[in-house]
Amino acid sequence: MFEQEQLIREIVTTNEVVEILGVSKQTIYNYVKLGKLKLVYDDWQIDGTMKFFIEEVNKLKQFTEKPEGLTVLEAANQFGVSKATIHQYIKSGKIDSKKINFKGRMTVFIPTEEVEKLNRSFQNITTKKSYFTKDLEYLLFGLYFKTDSNEKARIIELSETGELVAKTNMGELLSKAELVECGFVKAYELKQTKHSTKRGNIIFKFPIPQSISAPIFGIIDAFYQHIGVQNMNLFIEKHSIKVEIKPVKIPYRSEQIEQDFEILNNCLIDGKLSSRPGYIVFTSKQEQLTTFVEDIVKTEIKKIATEYHTGIEYITEKLIKIGLAEFKKNKELKL
Repeated sequence: MFEQEQLIREIVTTNEVVEILGVSKQTIYNYVKLGKLKLVYDDWQIDGTMKFFIEEVNKLKQFTEKPEGLTVLEAANQFGVSKATIHQYIKSGKIDSKKINFKGRMTVFIPTEEVEKLNRSFQNITTKKSYFTKDLEYLLFGLYFKTDSNEKARIIELSETGELVAKTNMGELLSKAELVECGFVKAYELKQTKHSTKRGNIIFKFPIPQSISAPIFGIIDAFYQHIGVQNMNLFIEKHSIKVEIKPVKIPYRSEQIEQDFEILNNCLIDGKLSSRPGYIVFTSKQEQLTTFVEDIVKTEIKKIATEYHTGIEYITEKLIKIGLAEFKKNKELKL
């Protein structure tokens, strides 16, 4: 009877199931292990591949098809933020989400209507953080000059709509139209580069200078010229300028490096600085640590990361710090 059933019912291989469900082979193995997919033959090693009845695969497909909405990773990529930011929105109750068994694991999904909420929220955030215009022609605190004179100007205010206020070295305040009308042009081109994948940020908090020729503004000019807006952020906080940059090496003239290095050191909030002949090197405090743990330990760390709606690397770092603090307190290592 079983042999006749096999002849009537269509059978598919592991590779065919991968195509049908759009998952990896490892996920198929997990489905078998969890009993979500039954094998036609338990001794499948003889054939060299697992085999399944097609109707069983189609039944499972109904439960593995992607629901409407976005995963946390998809939302992070769409809005240009980190997964941790999306998780924070969920944790704080700003948006709703639901966990669905998708492709063999419980996955957080953000329904379509909640995606619209995110869109509105990040539109507002983007405009508040904006320190350059979309065409990259105008930069907050960027330097502009007249080609026919020594007159200079800096943008001291820049709105989300692109409206601006520029201040000249004579103390005159100009609108965008007046800046153009007076013949001011960019003093330098903005660095165009890809987003850096280097870990960590170097953070500075500068006091806002009164003079547009102040060395601090010169440092910001160097950031624009050698880092670009892809790898830096600039915020106004009360009476200070907060700047975050990715790890980088910036060339400096020998007569300027000592002065700027001192300013950078005095305004450094997080990260490390060092100098080389003709360069200032900016590095984060994050260092790579590679280790191996038992699979049960990794599973526990993943579980904690899921509970706290954050990444496994972040949780691992926190657990290491907790362990180090405990060791320093007790001065004892239990092996």
